[in-house]
Amino acid sequence: MDFIKIATIDDFNDRRIKSFSILGKKIGIVKREDGRFYATEVGCKHQGTDITQGKIENNIATCPRHEWNYNLESGECLNHDSPRLRQFEVKIEGHDIKISLTPKE
Repeated sequence: MDFIKIATIDDFNDRRIKSFSILGKKIGIVKREDGRFYATEVGCKHQGTDITQGKIENNIATCPRHEWNYNLESGECLNHDSPRLRQFEVKIEGHDIKISLTPKE
């Protein structure tokens, strides 16, 4: 599996989540309370809006456009019959955060 550097651990000193556009995909890196990281698609399945720009509370992101709610860690849409947000493998090398180019199955 191919991984690319997307951020550094220091990018999260004062934030919990950060979104990126990688090969046309909106992907968010999220720092857990225990300091570990995970990566998830953050383009709403409805119209592609970056859900990290909306309200995030207790790991639930609300799309700022039409208020679809997603569990960031599982990718599940909580209030609509929608496909899950795809999840990506994360690898830490030194201070670098790397993600897989293809989603987990």
